[in-house]
Amino acid sequence: MANGSQLNELLKMKIDWVKDPVPIWLIPYLDKAVLKDLTLISLQHAKAVQEANSRYIDSAIAAVTKVKL
Repeated sequence: MANGSQLNELLKMKIDWVKDPVPIWLIPYLDKAVLKDLTLISLQHAKAVQEANSRYIDSAIAAVTKVKL
């Protein structure tokens, strides 16, 4: 049986962890409006990554469901 990383490669799952684009030391120097914009961008990115991962999972479920054992 394949281990987790082999299974991810077999299923073509590319999990991308959400990263903060702003260094923590820079945050106190940024305007609140800029911080709000960066927060929205980060949240939109996180949502897009999760939606993509969900589509990958749905595709994998459909493929595995079709397999006759």
